[in-house]
Amino acid sequence: MKKMSIYDVYIDDGRSAMKITVPAENQKAAEQYCEGNGEIVCTRLNPTIQNIDLDCLAGTLRSHGWGQLEIDIITRALAQVGLDR
Repeated sequence: MKKMSIYDVYIDDGRSAMKITVPAENQKAAEQYCEGNGEIVCTRLNPTIQNIDLDCLAGTLRSHGWGQLEIDIITRALAQVGLDR
């Protein structure tokens, strides 16, 4: 599985501006994901969501009633794409 980073893509659709936050392999892939929603104004790496504390996430999901199977799937997927601490 390829390593991903989190990008913020800023888009202007002619009526309003919006920010879309997406995981992608690179900046170009993030922009391609958002194509068709308006003019891409700017794309930046998101500085706060690059390293997710998977133990904290698992604890939070568990405390909100998520099952261990779902928690394992979510945390393993995040680890496989390199978004864990």
